[in-house]
Amino acid sequence: MTVERQKRQVLNALGLSSRPPEFFQRPTIPYSLRSVPKHDIYGGVLEKITIEPIQTSWSCTTPGAIVLDCFQYFLKSINSEIVSASIVFNSKSSNISVIIYEVDELFGDLQYIDRLEIKEILENNSIDISSSIQGWVKKRQIRKMIKIEIVNSVTLNVVDLQDILNSPPHFEVETFQPNTLSSGKSDCIGCCIVPFYVNFTEIGWNDWILSPPGFYANYCSGSCSNELDENYQMMKLSSKDQSMIPEPSCAPNYYGSIDMIVALTPLDIRKTRIHGMRALSCSCT
Repeated sequence: MTVERQKRQVLNALGLSSRPPEFFQRPTIPYSLRSVPKHDIYGGVLEKITIEPIQTSWSCTTPGAIVLDCFQYFLKSINSEIVSASIVFNSKSSNISVIIYEVDELFGDLQYIDRLEIKEILENNSIDISSSIQGWVKKRQIRKMIKIEIVNSVTLNVVDLQDILNSPPHFEVETFQPNTLSSGKSDCIGCCIVPFYVNFTEIGWNDWILSPPGFYANYCSGSCSNELDENYQMMKLSSKDQSMIPEPSCAPNYYGSIDMIVALTPLDIRKTRIHGMRALSCSCT
């Protein structure tokens, strides 16, 4: 079982000879394609968490300063592996630049995170902040303050935030919690299924495979006893040339499917089901 083999299988199932060109910005999954968290055998639970700002005012107070156009968020609800994270906002205007900063909790100093150019009015706009949130959670920084600055792309003037946004921005975070079956040791003896997780982020495909974050392809390993295998014994008894009968080997006997959301282009985002990608059980054949 290799990652390259799994990559080829995914491409073949999607009818592609190679992965799409890399996207400058990871596309957002349309709301029509989103689904509730789903349990996956030999996998885990993919959960979408929405984190709203904790204060109603559009400012943050630190010991050293009052920061306008600022929002505070609690990250206590994030206790699993972070797959992706974004800050989402609804804009009334187009032709603007949205710039986000991390605010220092003591002095109110600003640290640049990212920016987004908005050229048309959409239902929702988002900026990927996965690496930032992963770093905050890793450092156990439970409370974070974010400042948003909006600049008119034509005049280059800073505009009032409440004139542009319909509501305060929120975080959308995808987390993955593996099942205990996938992480614990197996008591299986003989022909056994072995969990093998393909992580789309690690192989550099998370920019176009938007969901799931990965999947358990799994493989079969172990020995098969000739004496205990009934099919082998029946074939052996009925065959005139027993040397022509291959010895039983440990192989998958049942496969599962995967539901994927893929972006072939920034505007061509589709949901598809790929069959035969996950080995779910093994037998001696």
